[in-house]
Amino acid sequence: MKKLNKTLHLANIVLGIFSIALFVFNFIVLIRLQPKMVAYETLMGIENALLTIVGLGLMVILLFYVLTLLQIAWYVKYAEKLTFLSLFLIIVGVLCLLAIFSDVALLSDIHKQYTHGLSQPEWSLVFPIMIGQFIATILFVILHFTGVLTRKQVNEVSRDVSIFLVVQFIGLVCGLLGLGAASLGFLFPGAWSLTLHTVISSLVLVFPYTLALGYWIITKLTEKDRQWFDEKQQRDIGRAAFFTLIFVSAFMILLFILQFNNLDGVIRYQWLPIYLFMNLLLFSLGNIYYSSRA
Repeated sequence: MKKLNKTLHLANIVLGIFSIALFVFNFIVLIRLQPKMVAYETLMGIENALLTIVGLGLMVILLFYVLTLLQIAWYVKYAEKLTFLSLFLIIVGVLCLLAIFSDVALLSDIHKQYTHGLSQPEWSLVFPIMIGQFIATILFVILHFTGVLTRKQVNEVSRDVSIFLVVQFIGLVCGLLGLGAASLGFLFPGAWSLTLHTVISSLVLVFPYTLALGYWIITKLTEKDRQWFDEKQQRDIGRAAFFTLIFVSAFMILLFILQFNNLDGVIRYQWLPIYLFMNLLLFSLGNIYYSSRA
């Protein structure tokens, strides 16, 4: 385990430096291409190739964020308690990871609109999102260089509650983002796509939670004297599940009543994401609340 952590630490340093360089490259390329694409000027062959390189670079940055989240999870696993800094880093890492998918989608839309001679309002989102990712990447690289995320504070015995809470906080973030994305369908029903906005977006938004849950399961499976939940966790999970069942059932009934005359509208695309992400949000919130109580 110690050797694996050192390998992960080294990989994060290398990928982090590479990611910073890729962001600088991306800014240079996009700042150069934006005026030409907005003016619908013809792009040279090498300029089209540069856009492809930007997309491939984003995949490398995505890998850096995934490995960084794994490093943070290792740090939390052996920390005395779950601190505000740990939660902040986890939430920032999750948002940066999801933002990569936004970068790809926005750049893809920009290229399609440029090809068809349409306006490209997505430019106003691309640069602010990437600047935020760039700042977060620098922060992560500094933490990796200083070795903060490799420090082991306690032994394996005290890790359980922290990892369990990390999964819940990630579930809370993913649930909020998923509900927000699903709600957009009611604001822009005419432009909604079942495949893109419902299916693909939902899969992307639940991806960080799947990673966190998978990490927790693997952690449990590697334990010698495995105990999935202690008595308090079992009680907290039961309470959170009951609370979620009651609230979500009531909400879905209310949604059905409010949309009764429009059940063939966008609601037929959105009911499942709303149901799933509301379950995830409330179940995670319930576990966080009950875990904080003695």
